[in-house]
Amino acid sequence: MTGTSRKFTSTILHSIGFAIFLSSNVACANAITPAMQQKVDAYKIKAQAMATDPAVIQATREANTKGAIPGMDNAKWATTPESDATVAEMINNAAAKRLTQWMSEDANGLNKLVLTGKFGQRFAFTSKPASYMSNEKTHFSESSAGKIWQMAETQPDPSTNVETVQITVPIKDGEATVGVLLLSLTASNLAK
Repeated sequence: MTGTSRKFTSTILHSIGFAIFLSSNVACANAITPAMQQKVDAYKIKAQAMATDPAVIQATREANTKGAIPGMDNAKWATTPESDATVAEMINNAAAKRLTQWMSEDANGLNKLVLTGKFGQRFAFTSKPASYMSNEKTHFSESSAGKIWQMAETQPDPSTNVETVQITVPIKDGEATVGVLLLSLTASNLAK
């Protein structure tokens, strides 16, 4: 190997090592620190209290009676604008107004709130979620089974593009789980 090729090989290996170093730091940037986790845990308690709000339970009962919108799936939802009457109603119904009130009370901490019925259908939210049906998503299946679910690391919210940690809690009507409440927590606020 000549001096020039050794220098070139050394430069390439150094560049590869630097790239690996950068990519490992990017992965760490999405980690939830212990201090952040304490705040997430406090939001889990808050979310459980929200899920017991009588207006939320009543709205969930009503949404379950109506069921999913006929013909609406995630592909159609993706092309339906937030200004569409069906979507606008889900942002302006009584349950959504309650969610908006909670979000206004914690504007720095909450990025988005979403209510989902027992069939996986979204029926009230503070801003249009990326999908309408969530019945095949882990957060829905976990909370439908009565558990609290949390993202393992921070990620951009799919509809707002804000770095968040999402959590979900079950909505119970007596002993039965009838829906799911999702809170999208702003990661920069958790990191303070």
